[in-house]
Amino acid sequence: MRKREKEAILISFFKKRAKYEELAENVVNFIKNDPSSPKESLHTINYRVKEPARLIEKIEEESKQTGVEPGSITKDNFQERIGDILGIRLICLRLSDVETVEAYLALLSKENILKFLRKPIRKRAFVLPVNPDETIPEDLELRYSGYSSIHYQVMLGENSDADDVLKGLQMEFQLRTILEEAWGEIDHKYRYLLTRSGVELPEYIHAGFYNLSVYLQAAALQAEHLCKQAEGYRVLSSRKSKEKKPSAPAVRPGSHGAAMDGPDPATLSILKAGLEKTFGFELTDRTLIYVLERLDKFGYIQQPQVIFEKILTKGKLQEFRTILREVLHREAFEDNTKRNVDVINAVNFALLDEIQGSRVTREGLRSVLRWREGRSR
Repeated sequence: MRKREKEAILISFFKKRAKYEELAENVVNFIKNDPSSPKESLHTINYRVKEPARLIEKIEEESKQTGVEPGSITKDNFQERIGDILGIRLICLRLSDVETVEAYLALLSKENILKFLRKPIRKRAFVLPVNPDETIPEDLELRYSGYSSIHYQVMLGENSDADDVLKGLQMEFQLRTILEEAWGEIDHKYRYLLTRSGVELPEYIHAGFYNLSVYLQAAALQAEHLCKQAEGYRVLSSRKSKEKKPSAPAVRPGSHGAAMDGPDPATLSILKAGLEKTFGFELTDRTLIYVLERLDKFGYIQQPQVIFEKILTKGKLQEFRTILREVLHREAFEDNTKRNVDVINAVNFALLDEIQGSRVTREGLRSVLRWREGRSR
């Protein structure tokens, strides 16, 4: 690439860099503040915008890999050709947490809050799936980098509340466990950067780093196993505690004990129909899942009649509407882009009213609405 072409791209990049930073903050804040995001499954969310020198390197690498003519990536199209100028990393503690976050991202795509530009790419560290004494199949790919992550090429969708300029920018999501992140950080500093700077590390060091990734993959599996054992013990302890108190009801409104099994299909159907009748529209899958989890936590999941006769009453919903109008100066449930968040706030308001009392709950709702309104500006 000629010097003049590099300069033109970098000047264009510097002018747009602030927008990538704004996009990153928008996405991170959305996930952190979205009531239905799986916060318990996300350990850390961070991001980086490519450094100028690395951007030029990536453009030159892209040209070589795709075989395009030098100069075909220009100041006018580099944002479309280089999809990971902004990288947002979602880090989970456990392997099962990764599956939970994958499901959440899929729901955001279904609601057109995110737009997937391609199917997620799974980059997995290689673990030899054969015994040492067995013959290795001829078609088995033995090369591996150690790097392990799930990559999403995405843009904001039409239902995102961001401005149109941000919706026109691409970004890459990288979803991984904390152990994969640990390997990536160590490898990046002590192997990758040295190699890129021209240091020729001996093969046994490269192999050692790759082996380290395999050890951490095994550790991730062991961690998942231990976490499941601990969760199983918690459920068992909860059941034993209930068995010692046979006179206590199995489901008690307002209880905050261990999570119960989900509702049976018939109950789920009643709940879904009741919620749609109460609010006057069909809830998104993401909102429905969140509402059911909240009802479960408060001990109402198996009592749909109680929910609609005692909790989500017309009086409580009218009080919610009044407070929302007072704070946000709009009507609840009427804005298609905000009505599902209104449902979440209304359900929380109604449930907490049963536990905390009306006065505390009203002030709590006002505080939450003001805070969310401030975050959206």
